[in-house]
Amino acid sequence: MQKYYPLEGIRVLGLEQYIAGPDCTMWLADQGAEVIKIERPGSGDPRRNYLPEVEDKDGNKAYGGFEVFNRNKKSLSLNIQSEKGKALFKELIKHTDVIVENMAPGTIEKLGLGYDVLKEINPRLIYAAISGFGRLDELKGPYSNWPAFDPVIQAMAGIMDLIGEEGKPPLWGFPGLADMFTGVVTGYAILLALFMRERTGEGQFIDSSMYDSLVALNEMGIMTYSFSGEILSRGSVLRFQAPAGAYQLKDGSYVAFLAANDFIWKRFCKAIEREDLIENPKTATGPERVRNKDFLEPIVQEWMVSRDRKEVVGTLLRNGVPVGPVQNAEDLVHCPHLKARQMLVQIEHPIAGKRVYAKSPIRMTKAKDVPTRPSPTLGEHTDAILKDLLNYDNGTIQGLRNEDVI
Repeated sequence: MQKYYPLEGIRVLGLEQYIAGPDCTMWLADQGAEVIKIERPGSGDPRRNYLPEVEDKDGNKAYGGFEVFNRNKKSLSLNIQSEKGKALFKELIKHTDVIVENMAPGTIEKLGLGYDVLKEINPRLIYAAISGFGRLDELKGPYSNWPAFDPVIQAMAGIMDLIGEEGKPPLWGFPGLADMFTGVVTGYAILLALFMRERTGEGQFIDSSMYDSLVALNEMGIMTYSFSGEILSRGSVLRFQAPAGAYQLKDGSYVAFLAANDFIWKRFCKAIEREDLIENPKTATGPERVRNKDFLEPIVQEWMVSRDRKEVVGTLLRNGVPVGPVQNAEDLVHCPHLKARQMLVQIEHPIAGKRVYAKSPIRMTKAKDVPTRPSPTLGEHTDAILKDLLNYDNGTIQGLRNEDVI
């Protein structure tokens, strides 16, 4: 069976920095798109020196905080604040399918490189703008011009209010969630726009808001308030079914499970040999189990803490109860299932050596795996791109370099 790179032939320019834009374009690169990362000459993406760092014997350093979001890309160092840099950028637009941009609100427009300008150069251009709170004029809100980083968005979208213990401060529980989820959502929108372009021949503007994305992720909280008036918060997320959550075991590890309905509850009771709890008025239904957690939780915890992980997981799975161990990054790197799924990729870096990364989780029977390459050095592909794509000669390129355009 013949296989293909899904996005082969699609060229993406990344006016990107930090996480949301780079993560989005990396997913596209992982599917065969040619991603050209536009970076400031001399400094590049601000995450180029984000820890952790690895140093080789010659003192050269590689930074994991940059590597993790920038594999399989090319780097073009270009000063788009200069007039010649803007002109060069517009030349690139003629050969581009998609732009992914996540600069601060208003930055690109002030430079005269906004979508309204670029679409006149290339009507097929798809311009995906990632921002904290949205960019379209017709959808402007009171927060539209606010800058935003991940914890701000998690807090405002109600995600942070759900993480932590009841009566204690909210926690920034999953750093990067707003950036990475918005990156995936933006990638999905780009694929929709490419599909639409096949029908219409026209590109379009994609307005991707981190706030919107995480509010969509908090749909259970919004639905619960709409239906019941109840505000889910820390320690109260699961009000309708119990037992649920993480439980400590004899060996100090934890497992997580949820009795998501009364069928699973019956199976759990049989597994722990407490079938008397199935019809007990205090535990017969999900709401009753929640209301009587002071009665129920000690029973569950006593059974859990007297057994190790292998016994607990094995016993519950044999009885049809969904359960899984709480794992850390070391567990994931050595997970036999992830190995079988080919979900981890090892990339050879010239400074860092072989390092392991999470792979894009897309599996399609007719899609070829794109060979993985480490992230590019700053401006690594500048000369090649200008020669191959724009037919610049060595003298022209050197002149641009002398003027600090590249």
